[in-house]
Amino acid sequence: LWDLSRKPQLQISIRRTEQRDTVIVGISHILADGNGFLQYLYLLSSLYNHPHTNLPRENERNLFPLLRNIHVKKQRFPDRFLPSGKRTPLPLLRSPNGGTSCFCMVSQIPETDFLALHEKAKKKQVTLNDLFMTAYARIIARQNAIDTVHLPCPADLRLFHPIKDRLTVANMTGIFKNVVIEVKPRHTFNDTLSQVHLEMERQKACFLCFEGIQLLHGLFRKLPLPLLSAAIKAAYRPLPVSYTNIGMIDHRKFAFHGCEIESCYLTGTYRLPPDFQLSVSTFRHVCTLNCTLIGQSGDEQTGQILLDQVKKELLDWTNAP
Repeated sequence: LWDLSRKPQLQISIRRTEQRDTVIVGISHILADGNGFLQYLYLLSSLYNHPHTNLPRENERNLFPLLRNIHVKKQRFPDRFLPSGKRTPLPLLRSPNGGTSCFCMVSQIPETDFLALHEKAKKKQVTLNDLFMTAYARIIARQNAIDTVHLPCPADLRLFHPIKDRLTVANMTGIFKNVVIEVKPRHTFNDTLSQVHLEMERQKACFLCFEGIQLLHGLFRKLPLPLLSAAIKAAYRPLPVSYTNIGMIDHRKFAFHGCEIESCYLTGTYRLPPDFQLSVSTFRHVCTLNCTLIGQSGDEQTGQILLDQVKKELLDWTNAP
């Protein structure tokens, strides 16, 4: 396991076998998020293929133009609470016990199935992200015997004007918070999907992924740094159950002359017990569901079962009438 607190923030290793080479590239989350890491990989590929090409590009990490043009709208609906007045407790997907073993599990949706999933999503006028969140929420609810799931969803701020066409390796992630998903026993996949889609559309329309960033921007240089740092750590601490959809890895941009890339996926950091994160990425129309965990031997089986259950939930919906 790479210790980024002591070693370089960018590390590349190659594992060689008779059949194939496995290249592992890691970068600190302080320097880049998932889509920023993709931009770095595309640059690396370009330099490998054209080593004498000048790349007069600068890494754009200024959020001020975005914040000047984005107007966060107030939520019309408050966060949902239990009758006792407390928030719905976050479920645990694996044991909170310790362990030092590192596991990386994958469950892949092959090209034929993924294209069918994509086509049905277009017909239903929903996004692939809606589908992944729906399947994940339903598995969480089923495993923990609960009917309400809170599932924060990362937002790539590059998609907003005016920086969407600029190089932004830097971390540019916002969070759609409190995506509350009800999964009653009577609810079908389509019932949950409709709910997730409407909620995500509402949060996007209100620019709620900028809510916390806008607040921090207003407090910057007005509060002492230790107090501001404490507020950030309290507001953005990792949750025990999380999700990230890194999206498509463009095989036209990520290619090396003379090399054939058989498979590729991106993942998040190794999660300590009891945390669990589902990561999703796609390369050449093969979708990879992934999780990386630190824990005991049983955690590997737990993680693999969860990934396979999410995959089955998606494929069952794809094949349903």
